[in-house]
Amino acid sequence: MNKLSHREVQIIQYKAQGFTAKEIAKCIGLEYRTIEIYIGSIIKKLEAKNIAHAVYIAAQENILNHYQ
Repeated sequence: MNKLSHREVQIIQYKAQGFTAKEIAKCIGLEYRTIEIYIGSIIKKLEAKNIAHAVYIAAQENILNHYQ
């Protein structure tokens, strides 16, 4: 079962492509701070050390391919 919400998967997909939080906010129409909160949630849910580690975990667990 996927640990991340649809929005969290969307955000980690952007992060995997190298987007910054500000760029993601602009793309999906949310505030920068909201994206930062989502990123914190992603890191916590995946038990990652940082967002780069979260992207690695998401790739290993095939999460990046969901909701495309």
